[in-house]
Amino acid sequence: MLLLLKRTKIGLIPISDESAKAVSKIKLEDEIYMEWKPRRNYRFHKKFYSMINLIFPNQEEFRSVDEIVIECKLDAGYYDIHVRQNGEKIKIPKSISFFSMDQLQFEEFYSCAIDTCLRIVPMGKEELENAILRYC
Repeated sequence: MLLLLKRTKIGLIPISDESAKAVSKIKLEDEIYMEWKPRRNYRFHKKFYSMINLIFPNQEEFRSVDEIVIECKLDAGYYDIHVRQNGEKIKIPKSISFFSMDQLQFEEFYSCAIDTCLRIVPMGKEELENAILRYC
């Protein structure tokens, strides 16, 4: 079960209705196992998708935004190798969801994604960054 919590002076408190409901089911004196990691920066995630949505209408190579995201994942090496029964190896892109990678991993992925987008729509890096900031 995944809980979203925030640390305050009084302790950890749930920050979503789903988390509050789950926490309410924990009885006093219950011992639980917990693994935690900081929440990823939503604005940075939004910036990535702003870049993709900015690039998509200005190119003719890809049929959808999802195809550009897949291209970014493959270029960044963010995939698993699947070996088919016939021995053929194929790349399976991994998820970039909030819970599948931490902020540092996402920043590294984003840096590679910029390079991919600059290859798809040739322009200066600074020009792309400024366009993204205007688009956000």
